[in-house]
Amino acid sequence: MFAENHAMPLFPTFVWMHRLKPEDTKRVNDTIRTKLLSMLEPGAEKLQNFRHQTDQNLHTLPEFQEFSEYLLAATKGVMDFMQVAEEGIEITSCWANINTKGGLTQPHTHPNNYLGGVYYVDTPENSGSIMFEDPRAQPKLISPRVHQSTGENSGHTIMNVEPGVLLLFPAWLVHSVKPNPSDQLRISVSFNLMFSGFTERVSPVQWEGTVPTT
Repeated sequence: MFAENHAMPLFPTFVWMHRLKPEDTKRVNDTIRTKLLSMLEPGAEKLQNFRHQTDQNLHTLPEFQEFSEYLLAATKGVMDFMQVAEEGIEITSCWANINTKGGLTQPHTHPNNYLGGVYYVDTPENSGSIMFEDPRAQPKLISPRVHQSTGENSGHTIMNVEPGVLLLFPAWLVHSVKPNPSDQLRISVSFNLMFSGFTERVSPVQWEGTVPTT
């Protein structure tokens, strides 16, 4: 009947995943965890529905220098993949999210950045996931019943992650994190990256880091 039949992905939205080697994951995460826990108020880790977000300058701290090197190396790979000609990209902000049981992150984007992302330090059982929303508006106009929800017919994608995983994605891509179901802390490090010349010449970063939890 058909001489040829295949689906063509047009205008794909990429999420780039990098996984550190086990020995690097342990060293980097132990250093980050120790520093972050020292920044918490006494007893905060025992509260429920608690979400602590640090200041935006973690990439300037000595404890985050090795992590920043890995992040910039991964970013260079993304720039090469996208064939970006603009020279110079920098970490504009870097902060940690520490969630006790019930802590979550509402859907949001990171304005005036080219890339956003997250690195995972601790993901207790059933808590290591991030949800991305379909950025296209038109598919939502008609949503028929489906036999099975898949990445091709769903309006969102849930990506399971674990310690040592580094994700990079377009800063305009809406993402969120469901409540932590565990009694253990869920710890991640989020960040933004932008072209150096853009932040200097065109527009400053519009990101304060605070995301409503309810």
